[in-house]
Amino acid sequence: MKHVVIACTLALLAPSQLLAQSAPFDMSRERPAAPQHPTQAPDPAAPGTQTAPSARGSEARPQQPASEPAPFQLSPPVPAPASAEPRPQAPASPAPVQPSATPSAPQSPAAAKAPAPAPMETDAYRRYILPFGKLSLSGETDRRTWTIYLTPEQANAATAITIGYQNSIVVAPEASSFSVELNGSVVGQVPVASADAVHDLVLPLPSGALQAGANVVRLSTQQRHRTDCSIQSTYDLWTNIDPSRTYLTFNAPVGDRLSSIDDIQAVGLDGTGATAIDIVAPALTNPSRSNMLLRLAQALALRTQMPNQTVAFHTALPATSAAGTLTVLVGTQLEIDGMLPTLPAGTAVGPTVAFAPSATRGVNALVVTGPTAEALRQAVETLASPLDAAPGTSRTSFSTKAWHTPDAPILVGDTRIPLSQLGITTSEFAGRRFRTEFMLGVPADFYASAYGDAVILLDAGYAPSVLPGSRIDVYVNGNIATTTPLSTEGGGILSHLPITVTLRHFVPGVNRISIEAVLLAAEDDACATGTPAQTTPRFALFDTTEFHMPDFARIDSSPSLAATSSTGQPYRRAEQPTALYLDRLDPETLSAAATLLGRLAVAAGNPLALDTVASPAALGDRNALIVGTLSQLPPPLLTQMQIGAAPANWGTHHAGGQPDDSSGTLFEEWRQKVSGGSWLGQGSRLEAWLKSDLDLSMDSLRFLPGKEEDFSPSENVSFMIAQGRSPSGAGTWTLATGPTSASLQTGMSAMVQEARWNGLDGRITTFEESTGNVSMVPVRDLHLNPTQPFSIANWRLIAANWLSTNILFFAVIFISGFALLGIITTLMLRLLGRSR
Repeated sequence: MKHVVIACTLALLAPSQLLAQSAPFDMSRERPAAPQHPTQAPDPAAPGTQTAPSARGSEARPQQPASEPAPFQLSPPVPAPASAEPRPQAPASPAPVQPSATPSAPQSPAAAKAPAPAPMETDAYRRYILPFGKLSLSGETDRRTWTIYLTPEQANAATAITIGYQNSIVVAPEASSFSVELNGSVVGQVPVASADAVHDLVLPLPSGALQAGANVVRLSTQQRHRTDCSIQSTYDLWTNIDPSRTYLTFNAPVGDRLSSIDDIQAVGLDGTGATAIDIVAPALTNPSRSNMLLRLAQALALRTQMPNQTVAFHTALPATSAAGTLTVLVGTQLEIDGMLPTLPAGTAVGPTVAFAPSATRGVNALVVTGPTAEALRQAVETLASPLDAAPGTSRTSFSTKAWHTPDAPILVGDTRIPLSQLGITTSEFAGRRFRTEFMLGVPADFYASAYGDAVILLDAGYAPSVLPGSRIDVYVNGNIATTTPLSTEGGGILSHLPITVTLRHFVPGVNRISIEAVLLAAEDDACATGTPAQTTPRFALFDTTEFHMPDFARIDSSPSLAATSSTGQPYRRAEQPTALYLDRLDPETLSAAATLLGRLAVAAGNPLALDTVASPAALGDRNALIVGTLSQLPPPLLTQMQIGAAPANWGTHHAGGQPDDSSGTLFEEWRQKVSGGSWLGQGSRLEAWLKSDLDLSMDSLRFLPGKEEDFSPSENVSFMIAQGRSPSGAGTWTLATGPTSASLQTGMSAMVQEARWNGLDGRITTFEESTGNVSMVPVRDLHLNPTQPFSIANWRLIAANWLSTNILFFAVIFISGFALLGIITTLMLRLLGRSR
């Protein structure tokens, strides 16, 4: 009987076992057509990933080749809709998984044992798209718009976009949204719900979402506070975007595949938002090649035009590939022979510029070569000469589209421009603090920071619920420029309401103008947790609003690192080539010089004409750039630049550890001791009072310009840029220096990052590698150089700005004028009047 029961039980269990395992367990490698490690089916509920339904329906995607197993994926691919037919997964493309506070979805044993993909394989299937080291969308409403370039192969192979983000814990997900747009079409909008850790938002791309060439990306947020309805609470709302987890995914290895000169602008970024141009030149130390190599570096920088790009020189090809890197091999055919498996066709005949695969997997090198040195020069000109500025032409905009779209138009005089041309669209807003911003440019010879006002002709409306006490603030480059109260009860329509904006915060180059509406309402005082978010619009901004820039004074001022960094002045279009002196021709110094020149070329809009000199004595009185370590520069040159000796231990504190601040602490202690009742203390208090109450500085009360003092870098400074005048004052010299060649290259790479480059100002800017601090030494002795044909109107405006910055001189002239008038009147009365 026992045997009968066991037999019946086995008979009942057999069908279920067969159903549970439809395919037998097989460890053989006899099936090359099937993937060895199938990709996991995505789990929409898995923590760390947000997905959206596919917009491509049942469109099949190519299957991953069997020779490349599917890599482990923290953020699984987006599932197909239930109605779609089963289809093979696209090749996975994430970077090697890092530990996260958010647990990942359970993995099958096969996926857990799958080997991690090599970085070069990962980069081939993805394209990083965030041109910022960090990006934060803050407040109740915020957005960022920029442009990326794709090759035709990349545009056709893109299947999804991934955004890694984390938001503030006080953001209410049920009332907040995060939106992703490509070329004006919304590809995904989800609740802002990633407060515990960085989560990946994976959005499938519909067919035609991307195109070959320029593509506009926009990230925007609408955020509301969980419990607070005050204005102050809106500053606690933020969503941070992780550049290392924000990218496009491809279904083919085209992420690093470039094939033509036009594809150079599609080189892209790495996971930190940076772009690298690696130039491999076997004859790097040949002095006769310096000008040509630096012109090539400028041409490549202008073709990529990324906000955080650096240039590095090497003598050998890289051993590994990296995202966001353009590798260039330059030299005669004999010099580069054997460095690539196969040289492009035609290298033995004439100038050649073409892409060719290297022996390093994932590195597709741009080959610039020719059979002779002259042919090599012509190949470089193939890239550079189309970018030269045509004589007699002027720029109409600054190129900002790589980090802010659209480009910033340059306003050179009396101009009115609607906000619709600056990327602003008509918007309705139901919150408490509305903010939007746009970019405007002014030329390098802008000279109106001490007088004059621009005007915003505001078209807007506000609801009856908005209370008096609300206001509209305007910021220029982060500084408050004006405040306009909304004092009318019962709402109102503002039609071309003039809002005066002072020009004192405008600088040569690109300027960021922000309009912020602070709205008070009675219902915000009765804010209760759990109540629905306000959806009735309180404020509307119309894109018919105009910005009016008046005529302003135009004259070049030097030294001015701000004008040089933003517009390339005075090196942009000099009458003769800019002299360039390098203290040595090692890879580090050449890399620092190429990085600086690439940044200046982008600012100027064209390559700079250079004349490399072998000695500082050959600089003469023309415009010059000097790159080298401070200890190797001759003392007369440093004296001319008004730079003193560096401390003996300069460069020893930035490598690690905390900087020694004993001298600064002792100075502060002594200042506190003497500030009680001494003249020094009273002078400090007087200066503080003038600054806080009258917005005046002691420099503006000088009768004559101040004298520049020699500057000696502290031991904590690892890099600095200084600017001065040539011996006769006819030219401007700019010096980039550091304690060592390595610190010179590292410091230059750090300073050209967009966030720091815009902070260059004064006559000297220093950088501390250990802390990341950037400091500025202001200009005391400013020289003016005419740039425009003589006109009474321009010189009247120049005089107005100069007298506004030299108040004491203006007061003396004013009093002297009245005294002279009194004397003349007295004499006339004595001569013409009747005597008693």
